[in-house]
Amino acid sequence: MKAKSKQASERPLVDLVIRNGYVITMDARGTRYSSADIAVQQGSIVSLGSSLEVLGKKEIDARGNAVLPGLIDCHMHETLLRGLCEDLPLMQWLNDICFPKDHAERPEHIRAAAYMNQLEMIRGGITTFIDIFRFPLEAAAVAERSGLRAIFSPQVIDDPVGVGETLESNLAFVREWQGRVPGRIFTWFGPHAIYSCTPQTLKAIRDFAEQYDVGIHTHLAETKDEVDLCLKQYGKTPVEYLHDLGLLSPRLLVAHAIHLTDGDIRLLAEHDVAASYNPSSNMKLADGVARVPELMAAGVRLGLGTDSNLSNNNLDMFEEMRIGATLQKLWRNDPQSMPCEQLLQLATNRAADCLGLGRQIGSLEVGKRADIIVVNLHAPHMWPILPEPRSNVLEQLVYSANAGDVLTTIVDGKILMQDRIVLTLDEAPVEQIVNQAAQDLVQSAGLEDRLVRIAHRRKAG
Repeated sequence: MKAKSKQASERPLVDLVIRNGYVITMDARGTRYSSADIAVQQGSIVSLGSSLEVLGKKEIDARGNAVLPGLIDCHMHETLLRGLCEDLPLMQWLNDICFPKDHAERPEHIRAAAYMNQLEMIRGGITTFIDIFRFPLEAAAVAERSGLRAIFSPQVIDDPVGVGETLESNLAFVREWQGRVPGRIFTWFGPHAIYSCTPQTLKAIRDFAEQYDVGIHTHLAETKDEVDLCLKQYGKTPVEYLHDLGLLSPRLLVAHAIHLTDGDIRLLAEHDVAASYNPSSNMKLADGVARVPELMAAGVRLGLGTDSNLSNNNLDMFEEMRIGATLQKLWRNDPQSMPCEQLLQLATNRAADCLGLGRQIGSLEVGKRADIIVVNLHAPHMWPILPEPRSNVLEQLVYSANAGDVLTTIVDGKILMQDRIVLTLDEAPVEQIVNQAAQDLVQSAGLEDRLVRIAHRRKAG
């Protein structure tokens, strides 16, 4: 017994060790281990392999479950009123519901929404997200507590007035929060869309983003109406319009990018613009189907996003992977389109590249930050798990898993959730806070009568 104890005492001591996991690294070689350990020190992965000779101050036994990089949500809004703005076309949805709601939004509403959204993300294995919405000071303060890795791009809207952030408030946020939580909370610019921001605002954002060396996130070519409006007003597609304004660059991430010409795709690729594929939202709002294989073939950096809980209605990236694959197969009448490994890439390493974080996160490799999740493989809906060399773990993750299968969520080596218990945010009071804030927002926005009329029309139709 003494010899064994002495042998253990000689092992290097690290902050955290995850043992006995089916490790899917998502590195460039697609390396997987049927049973491996991961050692973490000061927030970074320092060793990865079978039966590591290290001791952890904290050790987690993965018990043969899947261990993979944390999922990355490339487009979302931390919104509050899930389930109240349903079954409407995008422009009617924006004008009748979203803009009145946004106009009435106050900081306390966004604080409640941020608690709700970030709890859901932690519980679903999302470790990094980019949020484009209102009152970023509130959402960023919650992220500072929650431990998630976050990018905030305040949603700037010139028209209609008062329903979004302004160029001035976006700039003030960048100045106040840039570098405040180094490596974990980032500040970007967030012009909502070409139809809601003036050319002057877009050009100013282009210049400020370069000055502060930060990214830009916007909606682009989401609907045919947007494209038709741009063609009528400027004689150009939305992509051509942004190109002429000088916004196409590696610092730009566009959401949706559905209605694109071949020339648009070439322009995005030539300027190394990144794009977010948001299949659930696109289906629900009947916006269309993004040309994902063409974008990827052209070399456009592409990631996966949920969009908001208004248009999804959840932040389940496993569901997004499954729908993202099956939608393309159906649309193209090709079951080989978008294989499951490709979708997992869009939710991990490719997504990290979209956010300019590919050197830090997106795969499990020595030297990268320890953003790690453990996913249950022992539930009946994940059976059977076949042994190597023909393991089907990756297929089960993409086509069978859901957010509720995530057991443990880790960011920067810090455990945010273990065995389904969130450790960084107190869930108990949040439900009441969210329900009260939502009711107040509905009343403040004057939406009660409108929602009743919509419900009556739906029943009559």
